[in-house]
This record gives sequence, C-alpha cells and structure tokens, in this order.
Amino acid sequence: MANTDNLTGVRNSGLAIADPLIGSTTQILEVTGQGEVSVATTLTDVELGIKVQGKTATEVQEQVAQRSTAVVDVLRKLGAQELQTTSIQLNPVYSYKDDTQTLTGFEGLNTLQFELPTVQSGAAIDKAIQAGANVIQNISFTASDEVLQQARLQVLSEAVKDAKAQAQAVFSTLQLTPGQIIDIDINSDDNPRPSSLVSNLTADRVSATASTTPIIGAPQTIEASVSLDIGYSPNSAGTLASATDNLTGVRNSGLAIADPLIGSTAPKTTQILEVTGKGEVSVATTLTEVQLGIKVQGKTATEVQEQVAQRSTAVVDVLRKLGAQELQTTSIQLNPVYSYKDDTQTLTGFEGLNTLQFELPTVQSGAAIDKAIQAGANVIQNISFTASDEVLQQARLQVLSEAVKDAKAQAQAVFSTLQLTPGQIIDIDINSDDNPRPSPFVSNLTADRVSTTPIIGGSQTIKASVSLDIGYSPNSAVILDLPLNGLQQFA
Repeated sequence: MANTDNLTGVRNSGLAIADPLIGSTTQILEVTGQGEVSVATTLTDVELGIKVQGKTATEVQEQVAQRSTAVVDVLRKLGAQELQTTSIQLNPVYSYKDDTQTLTGFEGLNTLQFELPTVQSGAAIDKAIQAGANVIQNISFTASDEVLQQARLQVLSEAVKDAKAQAQAVFSTLQLTPGQIIDIDINSDDNPRPSSLVSNLTADRVSATASTTPIIGAPQTIEASVSLDIGYSPNSAGTLASATDNLTGVRNSGLAIADPLIGSTAPKTTQILEVTGKGEVSVATTLTEVQLGIKVQGKTATEVQEQVAQRSTAVVDVLRKLGAQELQTTSIQLNPVYSYKDDTQTLTGFEGLNTLQFELPTVQSGAAIDKAIQAGANVIQNISFTASDEVLQQARLQVLSEAVKDAKAQAQAVFSTLQLTPGQIIDIDINSDDNPRPSPFVSNLTADRVSTTPIIGGSQTIKASVSLDIGYSPNSAVILDLPLNGLQQFA
C-alpha cells in the first residue's frame, strides 16, 4: 500500500495525497468527522423574580415596584451585566366553591435577568433575595465570547482529524491508496448554552444565610462536523480475491487484493454488488459520573436555605479534596410544601434540593460517594460509566476496520457461491454510529448515611457500519443452476 501512515499517528501526519488522479473514473470515499471541545464556563446568567400577593391590584403593584427597585439597586452595585426586565405580570386570583368564582386578590410578578462571573453569582443571588427577590426561574452558564471563538476553530480542526483517521482506517483495511480531497463540507453546529439549571424559589422573602450557596458552572460543549470526499484512483483500487479464498480466515487475514483491476477492457455495463458490513467493539469503562444531592425540609425558607447552603459547601469541599473532575452544579430548588384538607391548601414548610455532578475513576467512586454522604449529601440521582476519550477514539477506528472486514467477508461469500469475479470497489460509505454513554443505573437514596457499596463499571459498546459498492463484470458472471423440476440451466 502506498500510504504507510500508522493509524495511531494519522491525526498528526495526515493522509498521503496522490496527484494527479485518473480523470473522470476516480472513485470517492465519503467520510464525516466529528469534533467536540469542552470549555470551562466563567459567566452565569440568572433570571429571578419578585412575586407578591395582596387584596388589591394597587397594593400588589406598589409592593412589587418597591421590592423590584431594591433588587435592581443591589444588582447594579454588584456590577451585574446585561441587566434587563424580562416580564411584568399582574393577574387576579380567584377561589372556587359550589361552581362559584370569587375574586380573592391579585398576584404580581416582575422578573429580571442579569449576568455575572460565576464566582460572584451565588453571593449575588443571596443578596438579591435579601433585597426582595423570591423566585429564581433559571440559571445557565457560558464561556466568554473570546473562548468560544477559539473553541469553534479548534473543534473544526478536530473534526477534520477525525475524518482523516476514519478514512485511513478504511483505506488501510482495503489496501487502497488515497488521492485528492475533492470536496469539503463544514457543518458547524449552533453552540447553545449548557442546559439551564432550573430553580423554583417561592418563599415570600429569604434573609441572607450564614453560608453562600456554592454555584459551580458546567462546562460548555462546542461541536462541529466536517465531511470529506476523498478520491482513490481506479488503478490503485482493490478487487476482492478470487472465489477460491478461504472464507473462514477472511476476518483475520483480510482478502487478497488484485492489482491492477479489470481496467479499460471492462465493459461499461459493469454490475454492482452492494454490501454493508457491521463492526462492534466493547471496551471496559474506567470512569464513573455521579449526580448526587442535598435535600432538606424545614418550617421556613430561611432555615432550609441555610442548611442546604452549609451542607452543599461541605460536600463540594470534600469532592474537591478527592480530586473530582467535571464538578458542577446541576440544580438548585427551593419549593413550598403544602397540606390539603377540605379543599384548602395550607403552607406547612419548605423543601430545598441542590444537586451536584462529578466524575472520578470508578475504583474511587464508591468511597467518594460515602464521604460526600458523610459531609451532608443524602440523594443519589444517577450513576453512569464511560471509557476514557483515548480508549473510545481507538475503538472508533478499530470498529471501522471490523465493519470493512465484515463487508468484504459477506461479498466474498456471495461471489464465491455465484462463481463471480469481483472488480473495482466503486463506492465506500462510512456510517459511524453515535456512541452514547452506557445507560445509567438509577439510585434513589434518601437516608442520611449509607454503608460503603462497591461500584463496578460496565462495558461500553461502539458500533459502526461501512457500505461498499463492488463491481463485477457481466462477462465473468455464470448461469444459475436451478435443479428443481428438471429445469435446465439458462444463460
């Protein structure tokens, strides 16, 4: 094979380019590479509100205005950016009894949105609540514009490298020599903010707590794909070996390649066999992703928020000391708890829940969960396993090679049975599957503390399929033998 690049190093060395190609007879491999880059977020967008209920619209609107003004003043003093009003609502409140609707009062809600560095956002939320805010609608994280722009360029480069690596795996397995890159399509994805962290805080007012609730920004993922059409010259393309090849050994030894192929003497009415091979590789997982929480119930919102803040801070400190990676806040919630009797709703207290997510080697994850629970966590929402990025990349290339071998083996079985002589590989399509994380196993833990539980990671499966269009010349075809009912052979 002309290109002797090692597959492992193809991302650095690139594919060999043959120039010129053989005119209009050039065959094409279509391949799409995926790029993904995660960047640390440094900014937090917060949308919070001031909700008031009262007997008259005037009373409600006056309270909303006063408290909104106080919150805006606090946020401006803190240097909040992109500060804006996102909604103003004033609605009547009704009670219903014996099919009769009765006006009982009014409810007003003003919402504000602002942006601050993530390291300042927790304290800003606490101070805004102290000033009169009592609803947090959502929180989301983003990187700076400069970091995002650099990441967009980096992810395109990664997508091209991935496409080249896939192409090299296929060409190497088929013993083909790559030619010119004929066409390039860039398919950059939009880069949305990470999924919003939703929080519902509905207390009338919360005082500043002794501890500031820690908020840790989630990383932001930028993705792109690049499609390459890479030519390969017919005189360098392989043919499947003759029908006498041993099919049993084909997956290990590969099919022999005849060179040159059936050249210009081949009829223009070449027939085609379409075959799709599938590859599947299982790799051991070594990393565990855990999502756990701190859930607290109490009589007042202030009491609950203070306990959640204290226990969340303790859990974060423990996880950081253990070297937890990808540590991030995934949810902040504070909700009223009601009792219902005789069609009457009564506020009985509040429930708060902060959730955190982190990643550690699987061998360390069990002990980390135990220590987090000792520090104050009391909910485990889910656990999932994954292999390292390096192992997954190697598996993706291996699975493409396996898919090509499977397609060749299938084609050889058909050609051998029909006693046909294979010709050029006319077209190659790579259909790499997305590689999702293994299905997480779900755990609901609500005790204050549990004993140590061993955690054993499962395997992760990577799949791909490759389709080959393989020509065979009509003059090499044979007649079918139909012995039924004494029918004679036909041409």
